[in-house]
Amino acid sequence: MVDLTGEQAQLLEHLNSQRFVSVLGCAGSGKTTLAAAFAAQLSQAGSHVLMLCRNPYLAEDLTRRLAGSGVQVYAFPAFVRSLLLSDHSPDVFVPRSPSGWQAPWTQFDAPTQSDLRRALDILQRTDQLYDAVIVDEGQDFETVWLEVAEACLKDSQAARFAIFFDDHPWLAPYGPQRVYADVQAPVILSRSLRSGGEIDGLMRSLHPGRSQPDQPAAPGGTVREWIYTDESRLFDSLRQALLAAEESYPLLDGVVVLTAESASSRLSKFSGMVIDSPRLRVSPSPGRLGWQEAVLRCLQGYGLLERSLSNMPAPTAQDMKHVTQFSRAYTAAHRRALSRQPGYLSKYSLVWHMDSFGTLRLRYDQADDLEIPGVDVLRYFSSPGWADSLPSAHRRYRLTAADDWADYPDYHRLLLADLPRFKGLEAEGIVLVLYNYFTRRDEEIKAMLYLACSRARRLLHIVAPFSIR
Repeated sequence: MVDLTGEQAQLLEHLNSQRFVSVLGCAGSGKTTLAAAFAAQLSQAGSHVLMLCRNPYLAEDLTRRLAGSGVQVYAFPAFVRSLLLSDHSPDVFVPRSPSGWQAPWTQFDAPTQSDLRRALDILQRTDQLYDAVIVDEGQDFETVWLEVAEACLKDSQAARFAIFFDDHPWLAPYGPQRVYADVQAPVILSRSLRSGGEIDGLMRSLHPGRSQPDQPAAPGGTVREWIYTDESRLFDSLRQALLAAEESYPLLDGVVVLTAESASSRLSKFSGMVIDSPRLRVSPSPGRLGWQEAVLRCLQGYGLLERSLSNMPAPTAQDMKHVTQFSRAYTAAHRRALSRQPGYLSKYSLVWHMDSFGTLRLRYDQADDLEIPGVDVLRYFSSPGWADSLPSAHRRYRLTAADDWADYPDYHRLLLADLPRFKGLEAEGIVLVLYNYFTRRDEEIKAMLYLACSRARRLLHIVAPFSIR
């Protein structure tokens, strides 16, 4: 169910001899794996086990890992909500979300102080308590959260409580180590099991207090940087970083894009970014090009052309004929008015261009910032070759938040995640984007770098406005 190294198996035996235990470890040292194995072992021994964490996406991952073990896994805010909803006291009012709708999770999702007080009251009145409570990512738990977690334990000599957390001073806003670091000889995990090589070296520089150079880490990992000088180069730098990652991971399988923005991934500056790749041009299932919307946008206000266009991924011969006939007819009917508009087709050519978000647009080949007048648009579409410069219809990468995954089946979707959403998880390759408002090398930036770098197993590409090494 949960695979352990020999060292972790020995530590698991030690945990079994403790009633209250804390496990301190750097990111990637195997805390979550050890916590899941400990929970599963206690459950198999007949204990009623509760496992808590902060991140609901980590809770989903732990639920998959512990499927069939009997361990109950919750993100802490969801656990408090479940307690409040299970309480049938007439004086407790719990608002419910509209049916079928649920707001996406953010790092600011947390129970109120009133919710926590009611949760503690419910736990004091119930007999449905647990033999063991395991807390993962404990550095994200406030002290009162930990009080609620402990209140879930049965009052018996056999009750077990374990908290696993990263003791890095940059990452402990609530400081659980002040309470639990000295509980019954804490277990300390100081070696990264997730990554090695250059990634491990970067991790050591960001958390030197918990590194042991004499102990080899996981197999080698590589780090590359793309430095952008202004926002106009940001998207191109990210595109280059992803295409470079594609050399090691075909179709970017196992690669996640992490953004250090303050907004959630659904509201990210990069959500919806589209990236073309030679590997995807031979994809057997072509994606939708969106040429219909592009043509209608150019010719909007000129009539009901959309009734004549097909729904094919690329224009058919009949589509090209319809557009050409429509443009010529409109030009002939409005020749006098159009003749008064200045045009630029004598100096420049119009070409199709797909922007960073997959939208097709017309632009002049040598003056892309010049506005296109209606006379040039109609002249362009009056020519039978108006579709010649359209890019081919095939799948493209699209940076997509997990909550929007099902909405874009025509794209090869890349997971776009913000740091709070991916906390506690890992991927073969991470492409980290530091947006340019992170311009100071303060502890907050280093903490974000530490969190992001520790998610990568074998490949870490960093897009930033400065070098981090």
